[in-house]
Amino acid sequence: MTQQTAEQLAAQARSIIVTGDEQASVDAFASLAPIYDQVAPVQAVDLLERACVFGSTRVVSAAYEAFPEFVYESWALALALRCANEPVARLLLDRGVDLLGSVHQPTTYRALLPHEGTFTRFDLTRQSPTLFLNPMDPTVSTEVFEPFRGRANESLASPAYRKDTDLAATCDLVARLASEGCFDAVVFDDLLRAALVRAWHALRHEGQHDEEVAETCLSFANRMLEMYHMRGQGYESLSRILGNLIVPKAHPRIIEFVCEQAPDVFLERLHALSWLQKEDELVAGMVDHLSPSTEEHNGNLLIMMAKNGRMPQLEALSSWEDTLTASNVEAAMEAASKAGHAEAAAWLLAHHPNRAAGSQHRDVSADLSDLLL
Repeated sequence: MTQQTAEQLAAQARSIIVTGDEQASVDAFASLAPIYDQVAPVQAVDLLERACVFGSTRVVSAAYEAFPEFVYESWALALALRCANEPVARLLLDRGVDLLGSVHQPTTYRALLPHEGTFTRFDLTRQSPTLFLNPMDPTVSTEVFEPFRGRANESLASPAYRKDTDLAATCDLVARLASEGCFDAVVFDDLLRAALVRAWHALRHEGQHDEEVAETCLSFANRMLEMYHMRGQGYESLSRILGNLIVPKAHPRIIEFVCEQAPDVFLERLHALSWLQKEDELVAGMVDHLSPSTEEHNGNLLIMMAKNGRMPQLEALSSWEDTLTASNVEAAMEAASKAGHAEAAAWLLAHHPNRAAGSQHRDVSADLSDLLL
């Protein structure tokens, strides 16, 4: 059979698969089985990906029966998850497909492969040295939570295809698979990162917020974090992932999520990031979503609220352990007095632990006058 005939049969198969006709798709793969080694690897992978979007497990099984191996399968799994095609996703996972896997050279036939970025669409994979370095960099996991956008590289061969997706169904499927231990720790972390970044982007542009997308992704992230805390799934890189979401102009809802799920992470960032220390209104709005951390980090927050005369927040912090210590209160009083917030300085003086220990008889107004001199 000629190479041209092989290309014609592959093109016919591409068109048939997207119709969703199960028997015709199975027959199309059967016609390619005798000539699988004449089908270019890019075309073969494209056929698998289409089958994972539009096909049943029978169709995908027919693909594996026709082709002894595919040089790349990760995007196929990402697409099955995107389309909430649970039976197909489970089939791929049972076959050991790694969502963050790399392209490999074929072993059952000889073929020259294009740059692996052709297959991965230049998304980061497990082997990428910058994985998790910048949370906004797309990985193959990113594709799970994206809709079909008609991008040129979404399909590896013509014609392009699209399918309606349901983000809530996708998130539910991924969370259930994660709860069953279907993803290793690296993939688990990256799926969480990808969903959080999707939420971040959904709230990024004022006037174009997609609250439904954001809340769907944040709800999913909450489920994943529960697994992390309750079952030990995922790596400690989760703290870095959450911390890296705290960037200038991030929507308060994203910051709020980090505060509620990982208060230590937010307070560590407050200690380290000079720009965040200047965002008085933002930080004040997060106090009710936080819980105590170390004495030093609690003190940093106390000082910032005192410096800006935030009385409701100071009242809220008064119930925190390891917060109204002598050193923290004195530093906060100094910050309040320098900023001219006499009420905050007086409040802090009244809550100084030495006064609570038996110095109530001293004149607070006299002490405050000394402090403000």
